[in-house]
Amino acid sequence: MTTGEITLYIATSVDGFIAAEDGSVAWLEEFQSTGEADGGEGSYEAFFADIEALVMGATTYEQVRSFGEWPYEDRPTYVLTRSNYPRATDAVEFVEGEIDGLATRLERRHDRIWLVGGAQVVRGFLREGHVDELRLSLVPVLLGRGISLFGESDQRRELELLENTTHETGIVELRYEIGG
Repeated sequence: MTTGEITLYIATSVDGFIAAEDGSVAWLEEFQSTGEADGGEGSYEAFFADIEALVMGATTYEQVRSFGEWPYEDRPTYVLTRSNYPRATDAVEFVEGEIDGLATRLERRHDRIWLVGGAQVVRGFLREGHVDELRLSLVPVLLGRGISLFGESDQRRELELLENTTHETGIVELRYEIGG
């Protein structure tokens, strides 16, 4: 039996927003053209090469599908939803239910799991204690308002800095281990 690790790897504005109020991530486009929206050239590729499965919410799933070709190859992708959507590939599975039960099943089935987003799913995984590592790419933008990554919470979590990388574009990638 394996005990997989779940990593939240996500880009956020310096003021903590992952999207504009309308859900748009267009503000990331200028950094994507440089290859650094994900923290830097090679950073995402190295991370993704080690990933066995992905988990995301329905809104994130629909947004990724709208970008064109499915970027996650044939890796198992679990989409939390109560609705029916077209499957991007045969590797996509729609799931519903409690996050704690789903996370436990995924941790038993896969060694390295990427928690892609969105904000509600992230908050649920954090609340249930199922995020082992946090990788934030802080994009040098203050959006002022939008969809907050963490929102408000009554839980305090200690973070241990494992690594930080600064890129020429001003993006700072922070990698933390999450304590209890």
